[in-house]
Amino acid sequence: MRAALVLGTLLLAASCQSSRKKAAPPPEPVKEVWKYPGEWTGGTKPVTRMVINVDVQRAMLYNGKNLIGWTYFASGIPSFPTPTGEFKILEKVKDKVSNLYGKGFDKNGKLVNSDFKQGRDLLPEGGHFEPAKMTYFMRLTGDGVGMHIGPIPKPGRRASHGCIRLPAKMAPVLFEHTSVGTPVTITGNGPDYPTYLKQSAEKAKANAEKLAASKKKAAEAAAAATSATTLAPDDPNGPKGGVTTPPLGAPLGTPASPPVEVKPAVPASAPPANN
Repeated sequence: MRAALVLGTLLLAASCQSSRKKAAPPPEPVKEVWKYPGEWTGGTKPVTRMVINVDVQRAMLYNGKNLIGWTYFASGIPSFPTPTGEFKILEKVKDKVSNLYGKGFDKNGKLVNSDFKQGRDLLPEGGHFEPAKMTYFMRLTGDGVGMHIGPIPKPGRRASHGCIRLPAKMAPVLFEHTSVGTPVTITGNGPDYPTYLKQSAEKAKANAEKLAASKKKAAEAAAAATSATTLAPDDPNGPKGGVTTPPLGAPLGTPASPPVEVKPAVPASAPPANN
């Protein structure tokens, strides 16, 4: 009797402890074919939470406990991972552009860098930066990770710089049926957010060093080019008359006057002979 009572107490304690544990996200539904880009069956219902799995590159969309849609996406590659953990939509901007990534062009409009990043890469003199489009942007972190339309070259594989790229046909659906504050759970192989922030800080430092080195190299190249085309003051190929000085009594900073070429005197004509 006593043994049965002890056993019952232990089972009750285990049950209470189990109930206090956070419920795991529901398993993905089994489908024979996950057809790209996704599926929406929610009609006008709102998405009340999302479960994003970066290992299989699919996001499950729920209204309460009911699955009302899913979509493929492309999260960050291993060198630019998407952070995992519990997030929520912080901001929605339909026509956002990136302030970090885009394309770099030279002064003639020629594309010189298709993966240009501000703070890491240096534009050629006279060049310009064209920011990447992030249409239907839904922000998840303060440092810029979010969901938006983007290229998914190989569905089921990672491809981004950390954001979650959505198919063009599914992004408007998510944007319309979610709201600021919608919970988003990101699971799978990736750093948690504190680790992600630490890695990002290290990358930012390395990028700043790379940019400083590029600027130094460009300045040295410009100085070398200027030196190669500048003649010494006493160079025989320089202006006639050698070094010139500003006019006497001119204010400080007045540019030197061009040297005056002194021509030899012309002999006078002989007088006419007396006849």
